[in-house]
Amino acid sequence: MNILKKGICIVMTLAMAQCIGMTAFTPASAATTEVKTVSTSATTAAKPTKVTLNKTSATLTVGKTMTLKATVTPKNASTKLTWTSSNKKIATVDSSGKVKGVKAGTATITVKTSNGKSASCKVTVITKQQEYINEVVRLVNVERTKRGLSKLTATTALTNAANKRATEIHTKFSHTRPNGKAWSTVLKDYKISYSTSGENIAAGYATPAAVVKGWMESPGHKSNILNKNYKKIGVGYASYKDGYGSYWTQLFIG
Repeated sequence: MNILKKGICIVMTLAMAQCIGMTAFTPASAATTEVKTVSTSATTAAKPTKVTLNKTSATLTVGKTMTLKATVTPKNASTKLTWTSSNKKIATVDSSGKVKGVKAGTATITVKTSNGKSASCKVTVITKQQEYINEVVRLVNVERTKRGLSKLTATTALTNAANKRATEIHTKFSHTRPNGKAWSTVLKDYKISYSTSGENIAAGYATPAAVVKGWMESPGHKSNILNKNYKKIGVGYASYKDGYGSYWTQLFIG
């Protein structure tokens, strides 16, 4: 077992068939605002012909906010802007275009001018767990790309299996599952086919950047992350108030 200064990681290598490698480590809400542009001419301000948003799609974590910006054409148009959310239980929006994630799901944020011109942004709200998972995958692919390796693709089945393992290592921090079986049996549980596979586990790291750094500083974990034979990845994350607090897993297959 290797215990790092900012967390704990385990490295285990096991030869298996096919050279399997294992290394541890609702109703819409509405808000309005008014856009006024001073014209340099003496003519009456024009009516809006179009309104656009700076984003047509966005991902937002529960509890976090972002602000959408609306641009009205022509520039000398004067109009009230009305903002609505297709599902305020998922995401809300105020009169300035500030969107807040409420719970996981999707909602469409729409801005409309007083004469009916509109634009929309599809907002996908995710949990903190999913945010962390996505970031670990991104950071792993950054490391692989630096070395000319292909990016790993995250799959739903592997992610589900990795999340299962993240909860298991809170009970027993090991490549052996709480039921006494090898970690790789989780792949069979989720009907995942593979030729080669590996696992990294870690605990005690507060952020995706910290845990990936820890893994990359450990030869065994780094070897899994940079294995050219792996094509897919699943990342798991679980948070608890006891033990090491944060528990992380990576499952790799080729």
